[in-house]
Amino acid sequence: MANEFKLKAKRYEEMLAAPQAEAGVATEEVPAAWVEAYRKEGVLPAAAPPPPTVALMVMKADETNKDATFTEALVDRTVQFGQPYPAITHVELWVGDQPGGKHEDNHFSTYLGTKRGALWTSGLTDSKKFYSSAAWSAVPLVATDVERRVRAECNLHSGTPYPPAAVLWQYPMSIWPLRAFSGLLDDRINAPAHCAALSARILRSALPEVDLPQPSHWYGPSSLYLELSKPERMEQALAALRPVVRAKVEEERDEELADALTLHSDEEVVGMSRDDARQALLALSVQVLRAGSRQGGAEVDQDAFREAQERYARGLTRYTWLNRKVNER
Repeated sequence: MANEFKLKAKRYEEMLAAPQAEAGVATEEVPAAWVEAYRKEGVLPAAAPPPPTVALMVMKADETNKDATFTEALVDRTVQFGQPYPAITHVELWVGDQPGGKHEDNHFSTYLGTKRGALWTSGLTDSKKFYSSAAWSAVPLVATDVERRVRAECNLHSGTPYPPAAVLWQYPMSIWPLRAFSGLLDDRINAPAHCAALSARILRSALPEVDLPQPSHWYGPSSLYLELSKPERMEQALAALRPVVRAKVEEERDEELADALTLHSDEEVVGMSRDDARQALLALSVQVLRAGSRQGGAEVDQDAFREAQERYARGLTRYTWLNRKVNER
């Protein structure tokens, strides 16, 4: 193995020196920093960091809980039937973790009935079952330094309380005609907010380039999802994420990793390296962006778009609950 590393270092030295030699420049100059470090310590440079990943996760509406109170049932039906299609009952943010960041959870949101307010939710006792539901979809959010910026903003909003039941948890303010007054509500840090308003508030502060056109409280779960999954947003994100053409073998490898994370057994997902699992998430996010983009002027195939989002959400949750949690990463 050591000989292989030496040969690789030698090839890189020759590659770096070749253009200078052709130009008639002396080649006994200081080599690249990593080559010099290898000569002294025999250590190759660290691998490139995993691709950044932040997503809006959405939970599609299902039947109202039979044990729900009258008020809870009223709000649930209002959220489901008072919003544009598709009916979504909850949204939250999924934020990638840094290498070695064992204490960095992935899911951040606020939930009706929680006493601690907004929090990183992976540590809740019933989280694994909650995130194992097939009702999840996800849309990637692409921006420079996106993980660090969104995670830092989420930390600022930890503890944000849910709006009181007396105002129906402020959900009516995200439905016509009351949404016309949504801009009058307090949108500062720790001001009460439901899941969609809180997610919009965080994104408006952390990623101003996302450019949400309405006040944070204007958005309900469905309207926030529809805004962030518009074709023009998918096309812009795809162009930013994949600015160059990649080799066919690279694309095939990405598809293999995506299949492993979403379709293979739990044991195989646990056995994936962290870098492979994160590369799989990148591949899944690209699939969502491609499916949500208009190809050759044609409209988006909504069935394919929805399927890609569901697959991406499955990859995110299996990464958190199998690849990370079981390996204690």
